[in-house]
Amino acid sequence: MAVTDAAGLHLRTVVPYVSGESIAVTDLGDRIGLSRGEVVLLTRFLGLDRVATAGQLTTPDMLLDCGERALAGVDRSRVRYLIHGHTMSHVVPAGLRPVDQLRRKLGLDQARAFTMSHLDCVTGLFALRVVERLLRAEPADATALILLGEKVLTGSFQHLPGTTLLGDAAAAALVGLGGPGDALVGLARRTLGGYHQGSDMPAELRHRYHRSYVPTLAAVMRDALDDAGLRLDDVSLVLPHNVNRFSWHTTAKDLGLPTDRIFLANVPKLAHCFGADPFLNLATARAAGAVRPGDTLLLVSAGQSGMFCAVVVRAGEDG
Repeated sequence: MAVTDAAGLHLRTVVPYVSGESIAVTDLGDRIGLSRGEVVLLTRFLGLDRVATAGQLTTPDMLLDCGERALAGVDRSRVRYLIHGHTMSHVVPAGLRPVDQLRRKLGLDQARAFTMSHLDCVTGLFALRVVERLLRAEPADATALILLGEKVLTGSFQHLPGTTLLGDAAAAALVGLGGPGDALVGLARRTLGGYHQGSDMPAELRHRYHRSYVPTLAAVMRDALDDAGLRLDDVSLVLPHNVNRFSWHTTAKDLGLPTDRIFLANVPKLAHCFGADPFLNLATARAAGAVRPGDTLLLVSAGQSGMFCAVVVRAGEDG
């Protein structure tokens, strides 16, 4: 059932972390050994131009920065959960416990801290449903801080052949039940388990995945709107993952949706920044004046292991 009551989950604050540094795809191609043909594909056909980089900063550095800004002026004793949603199985060297360190540095003494992964780049969106259910067992004024994103650790993880390049960025979302912010009113997720091998899929299976990708992505978007009791015509703006422009133009055609209702401005600037993308795009679109109070927004992401998720939110005055 759609979450439409006043006490449903609200995104109180969404804060991006983007260092402002980036590298041209052509230069990155030389660095990680991309062929000339692959560089042409990524730039001319898929719409990538530059890739966000955080320089010497680590994943915890990025998360701490946006986490602190999301908590500015907030009663931190009311933050009951700190969650890091990440795509890669390991984001720091083995043995480190970055979420515990972040909890301490952020002064969240009353918060339980844990990570979420194994949902590829949809982890951040699905975390909203998990946190909503957790908060229903807490006092009415309880909140949670969701941290999203990670840094590319090696060149071998930076390139998804024929699809995209990965960049360094993060986002923080302070959420609570009711109150100000953007109200979550619908969510849908699909898992195509046959593609669980991800980047290790054999060629024929990968080809089948590529054929099913756009229809499944479009279907999960419709499912989320059904969950919210809305139609595609009600959507003011789609806030997507930044994989590439071509796939979103193809998805828009499948849906019958004008491409100017999909926020693609960050694709050539940042490339694909793991599960932080929809939240980065929400913050960027709002800062650009592209989001108005009352707008219906559709946040969407997918992962290469057959994961798809879409979230419908209604923009608030103070989102």
